[in-house]
Amino acid sequence: MLVKTPAIVLSTLKYSEADLIARLYTKELGTQSFILKGIRKTRKGKLRISFFQPLTQLVIETNYKGKGSLEYIKEAQVIHPYVYIHTSIVKSSITMFFSEVLSQILTEQQPDEELFEYLSSVFQYLDQAEEVANFSIKMLIDMSMFLGFQPDTSTMEKPYFNLLNGNFDDNGLQPHHLSITESNLLKQFLGTDFDQINQIKMHREERNALLNLVIDYFQIHLQIFKKPHSLSILKQLFDK
Repeated sequence: MLVKTPAIVLSTLKYSEADLIARLYTKELGTQSFILKGIRKTRKGKLRISFFQPLTQLVIETNYKGKGSLEYIKEAQVIHPYVYIHTSIVKSSITMFFSEVLSQILTEQQPDEELFEYLSSVFQYLDQAEEVANFSIKMLIDMSMFLGFQPDTSTMEKPYFNLLNGNFDDNGLQPHHLSITESNLLKQFLGTDFDQINQIKMHREERNALLNLVIDYFQIHLQIFKKPHSLSILKQLFDK
């Protein structure tokens, strides 16, 4: 079946001297893996290795077989070309972080138009935004909504966030609870749009602590999720 679909590159893996395996999240087919024959050795084909940098947005054409094996891409074209994501040290580090995160959580993801459109728009925002210090926390919180374990905003009048239950309560001395300061920072992110997240003021130590706690939240509610290797790099990026 010939399918033409927008796609976002999640990750690539070297496969022999000349080939790559690319994992893509596509709008029409969900998460799929493709074998890119000879792409590391030649520049003569229709596919370019530069098309498959992490989080690049493409339109691909594939003869989809749907048998669970590696698929092939006939043609690919970059859409929404990025200006800064792959050239800015800060933005490329965020890109590598979310390449790891999405590769873990979208392993067998079915097509989801709302999720795809969200990812497409948020990476375009990342490319153009001037301030991105709070981006990673905001996006992780948003992803928890798509994955079904978003924090319960109906309990936000309570002072402490419970990582285990995903709600706010009064039991701050119990395990798996954020402090009042951490809980208040989390509340500021909940319901805040990307164009407002720069108004949330944090020192680097506070930001890194909250980022760690959101990662802990993912590990509690998503058993397959492991702490990304690039997290340590991400936490060193911002001076204040």
